[in-house]
Amino acid sequence: MKRVTMFRTAAGRRIYSLPLRAFPGLVANVYVISDGPRPLLVDCGSGLDESNEDLLAGFTAIGNQYGETIHPADLGAILVTHGHIDHFGGLAFLRQLTNAPIGVHPLDWRVLSHYEERVVVASRRLENFLEQAGVENTVRANLMTMYLFAKGVYRSTPVQFSLEEGEVEELLAAGLSFYHMPGHCPGQVCIQVDDLLLTADHVLAHTTPHQAPESITHNTGLGHYLASLAKIEQAPGVSLALGGHEEPMPDLSGRIQAIRQAHHQRLERVLELCRQPQTIAEVSLALFGRVKSYHVLLGLEEAGAHIEYLYERGELVAANVEEIEQKRNPVILYQRV
Repeated sequence: MKRVTMFRTAAGRRIYSLPLRAFPGLVANVYVISDGPRPLLVDCGSGLDESNEDLLAGFTAIGNQYGETIHPADLGAILVTHGHIDHFGGLAFLRQLTNAPIGVHPLDWRVLSHYEERVVVASRRLENFLEQAGVENTVRANLMTMYLFAKGVYRSTPVQFSLEEGEVEELLAAGLSFYHMPGHCPGQVCIQVDDLLLTADHVLAHTTPHQAPESITHNTGLGHYLASLAKIEQAPGVSLALGGHEEPMPDLSGRIQAIRQAHHQRLERVLELCRQPQTIAEVSLALFGRVKSYHVLLGLEEAGAHIEYLYERGELVAANVEEIEQKRNPVILYQRV
């Protein structure tokens, strides 16, 4: 486990960053906001054994490194920034250690509280997307197996309150502001604590956050994401942004501009590829090459999100209309107008 880091806000509040091994090769940052006797935990890792071990070690390290004793039982609330399992999967484990109420945005509430139902519905939509994308049967079956593999890690956990923008601040602590940022995830929220901004997966220091089509999950999609980027760019008085992964970001605006530019370049590349009719699978291969394992699925979703954005705005059209009319869930060919 990497070293716990403390950040101090302009008003003197302490924010501890606890890095957890969420999945092999993926480190997730969870945060403890210390302001009085009831600290807040922001996110809780994946729920895998290594992640849970790192979470407990992080609480211990706060005391060893900074002399402030905080235990899970001391928590006043657990705030979940969005409904991706590397950020909420540890809830069932934490429930053995604390009765702190859990809060999440309403658009991700069902993911936490009715997880098994959500997996069934989401997997069906994903399978339909892959079929329309032109992914051949064997590859599609393998991708679905990978998608569902980690879904057994978590079990449904009740949620106690909603992280509604502008409505929950007084419930928790002075100095906190919440921003709803749909796109990467329907219920993604960023949390501002005085002059520090916890961006979760909305803005990251190096990675351009993953996008998936809204046809799979409502309130995702590149259009929502770009609008949310513009919104968080206006957050007042931010001196430092802290992501759900990777390093702190002292220049939030510069990082947002770089992410926006990366998406615009990808959109231009998709338009160039679609001078001739293309499937989503063909576009994904051209954009990302012959990647392996879960990266195949991530590439297909990313390509699908960009194609969906251009299609919704009339820059792409379906080139095989007769086939779409005659077949159930046909492969769709997209072409530049």
